[in-house]
Amino acid sequence: MEARASGDGSRTSAVLGGLGWLGGQVLATAFGLAARLRGTRALHPVGFCGTGRVTIEPGPRSGVVLLDEPGPHACEVRWSRATGLRAGPDIEGLAVRLTGPAAGDVLLASTGTGVLTRHVLTVRGRWGYGPLTTLLPLETALGGLLLRVDPLAPVAPGGEPPTAYRLLVAAPGHPWHERGRLDLEWSDSDCTRRHDPVGHAPMGTWTSPLWTALRQPSYAVSQQVGADPEEPSRG
Repeated sequence: MEARASGDGSRTSAVLGGLGWLGGQVLATAFGLAARLRGTRALHPVGFCGTGRVTIEPGPRSGVVLLDEPGPHACEVRWSRATGLRAGPDIEGLAVRLTGPAAGDVLLASTGTGVLTRHVLTVRGRWGYGPLTTLLPLETALGGLLLRVDPLAPVAPGGEPPTAYRLLVAAPGHPWHERGRLDLEWSDSDCTRRHDPVGHAPMGTWTSPLWTALRQPSYAVSQQVGADPEEPSRG
């Protein structure tokens, strides 16, 4: 029985790996074409860059440096909209590059916050700011981990993105728990910095082989086209 179960697991892993590879090639083709046509990033071409710090409240040891050390953990950030269009609804995004002992990249996007909706992208208005999550769980020694940030105060239309967020964590299918906050300072311009949450995950975390196969090819292809940022417009 054990040998049979092992064989079934291997076949399932092989099928999932094949599907991930196939999906990754399709996404790579689409992202590569979009990047070449636009002459810049395929997605999130316009944004704001800044710096910040993450402070963490004590909690159970997880093996994830970001959550096990109180900080402050320095970071570089970029806020953007997925399509980059000046008007109309869009998907909000926040890229965070942690430096120091917790080093790694985290990409967060506008989603719901429920057990299922936290895995579903949510469209927001032109200057809409709200909860952002990692959408897909990070892998850790203790299992899957989802990160979420919520603005701590409303932002006036046309203003900069939020300057303070509360940080929450959850295992897939489980309630959120507040663990700290993210404080930011925004510049008046964009930047060419790229983020790679697959190849550069925060210390103590990694991306599952399936999601790596699905996402990595599109990152690699889109990065062959230089990031040529446009100045963000508040008007």
